[in-house]
Amino acid sequence: MNIALERLLEGIVATLRNDVIPHVGDAYARGQAVGVIDLINNIGPRIEWARAPLIETVGEKIALLSAVATLLPGVAAPHEAAAVESLSSAELSAERDRLDAAIGDALALAHGAGEEGKSALTLIVRHLHDEQARAMKTTRKPLFAEIASGRDDKDK
Repeated sequence: MNIALERLLEGIVATLRNDVIPHVGDAYARGQAVGVIDLINNIGPRIEWARAPLIETVGEKIALLSAVATLLPGVAAPHEAAAVESLSSAELSAERDRLDAAIGDALALAHGAGEEGKSALTLIVRHLHDEQARAMKTTRKPLFAEIASGRDDKDK
C-alpha cells in the first residue's frame, strides 16, 4: 500500500530539517540540503502519482472482489471498473485503499467458509502475491553500503 504523495514529501522535508541539516557541518552542504527542501516544497503541489498504474491496480482489485463475491455471499460485488477512469489520482488512491479494506473483510469471511472459502482465499492470495511481485520489480536495490559508509560509492 502506498502512502499519499503529500505525506511522503512532508516526511522527506521533515527528515532533512530535523535529522540531516542539524548534523551537517559544512555550510555549503547545509545550503544544498535547504535547496532540496525548497525544491520539494515548490514541486510538491505540481506532481501526483501516475494515474495509469492506479487505474490498473483499482481495476484488478475490483475484478478480484467481483470474483470473490460470486464465491462468498457475504461479499458485496464492487461497482464497475470503467467508472474509475474519471477519478482523480487522490480519489483513485482512496478507492484503492477502500478496496483493500474490502479485500481484508472478504479474507475474514473466507476463513471457515468451506470449499467456496478456500477458492476465495486462493484468489486473494494470488492477487496479493502478484501485487507484491509487481511492487518488488519497481523497487530499486537499497544503497546500504553507501548509507552505512556515509559516502557516495560513485566517487571512488
